Amino acid sequence: MSPIRSVAVLGGGISGLSTAYYLVRALPHDVPITIYESSKRLGGYIQSTQLALPGMDGTSGEGYVLFEHGPRTLRVSKRVSSVNIFDLIRRLNLKDELIVVPKRSAAAKNRYIFYDGKINMIPYSVASILKFYFSQPLFRGMLPEVLVEPFRRNKPKAVVEANDESIASFMTRRFGPRITERLISGAIHGIYAGDINQLSIKSIFEYLWKREKTWGSVVPLWKRREAPETKESENPYAERQNEHLKELLERNKAFMDSLEDASIVSFRHGMQSLVDRLQEEILSSGNVTIRYEDPVRHLENVVDGVTVTSAQGVSTYSHVFSAVPSRKLAELTEPPLAECLRKIPSVSVNVVNLFFSKPWLLPVTGFGYLLPKAVPREDNPELALGVVFDSDAVSRDHGERLIPGSFQDSVDGTKLTVMLGGHWWNHCKPVKEHDEAVALAKKLISRQIGVNESPALTQATYQESCIPQYVVGHHANLRAIHKAVLAQFNGKLILTGASFLGVSVNDCIYYARVAVEDAVNHSGRAISGLESKALYDY
Repeated sequence: MSPIRSVAVLGGGISGLSTAYYLVRALPHDVPITIYESSKRLGGYIQSTQLALPGMDGTSGEGYVLFEHGPRTLRVSKRVSSVNIFDLIRRLNLKDELIVVPKRSAAAKNRYIFYDGKINMIPYSVASILKFYFSQPLFRGMLPEVLVEPFRRNKPKAVVEANDESIASFMTRRFGPRITERLISGAIHGIYAGDINQLSIKSIFEYLWKREKTWGSVVPLWKRREAPETKESENPYAERQNEHLKELLERNKAFMDSLEDASIVSFRHGMQSLVDRLQEEILSSGNVTIRYEDPVRHLENVVDGVTVTSAQGVSTYSHVFSAVPSRKLAELTEPPLAECLRKIPSVSVNVVNLFFSKPWLLPVTGFGYLLPKAVPREDNPELALGVVFDSDAVSRDHGERLIPGSFQDSVDGTKLTVMLGGHWWNHCKPVKEHDEAVALAKKLISRQIGVNESPALTQATYQESCIPQYVVGHHANLRAIHKAVLAQFNGKLILTGASFLGVSVNDCIYYARVAVEDAVNHSGRAISGLESKALYDY
């Protein structure tokens, strides 16, 4: 792999911005970096909009409300990707912008699943498990399924041969249909907007896949090992993540200690704050150019780099980092790489924001509720995935209903976000129009949680193909993409973004960092950006 003399970053979403940020930090300041963005703005699916609340006479000026059209919070944990994003927040001087939601608060503890015509609270502690098990219909019949899990049979031959399995198949095999259809499918709706019958247990719940392989059980009472235990040290990337984690925890000790009791965080001016500060930081370097409304049309491997053909012209760079979705990159490349990239599907979601001037309209307090596959179609004709109680999730009193209003709004009220579509739209026409989406969201919350007021503000954003789907065989496909991109571009095209290694904001930023470090410290070897997963089976 040749030295990096110039760089093109394809895509100005959170992955592309993070890639540019880490490139600026890692490369000499005389190395030019160009970001290609097809739209008028940066941030991709992260977008926060501040809307003025109409006054009594129809004019604005009565205050403002903030709507999130994509990700709205960041989870706090001791995972390396989580600690890494807080390292970034500290470096970007965004600590004072944080809204911290404590673990003990109603906004963090109270999460719900809609089932049997009502919202059922999910247990948040060991003591609450028995309480909710006997009081809520959601949990009927689940306890025996959990108790017999350690005694269930190991993987069938077909799963062993395929070396992957759907989440539905794995969870039903280990826990039975109740937990799978009522709980797991709801959780997957909230993260991936996806179908548990299609998504890969190996790629999405890697630790469960490994646990069964090593222990013979997901909830082991004893070891029933069916294969030799894999040592993490055999994968140098696992060891590297441990080193990253140790380094990050040491560097951010005081900051992470202050977040010890935190469940999630957001920003006072929305997730857009992260995008805006990244943009400011990379532009201040003096060697970054952003080409707005300049979609890339084709990539070609040439002797001295990669030629990028875009709507505005043709340029050649020594290296290209692609942070665009796999389906888009497939349009820019040739087979066999393009064929592998097309195997990663995605789903669309319509994010409907509603603000009601009356505070505390909701029947319960908490973060929100999800709708699992177990909900019959007559109870969910809108094809909704879930509802977020935004006015509780980032409220001034963390959902305790003592102080009305949100940290992000200048006025008091009730704010909700309804997510429509996802995999439900794989077999029917998606709802793209604003008014239709708002009407569906209003019907849903009226029927399910009794909110019948007219909203003072509404916003519906159709996020097309916004969440990649790691379907069964995703890991094997990653390995094929890794080989194909090296064969066709010899390490001059490096892949990052949500299509490959993780869909969360935390993962997108962390794996952008890893890709940049690998490219800069390559030691003469060509890289694809996918090495942390593609080189090692599990």
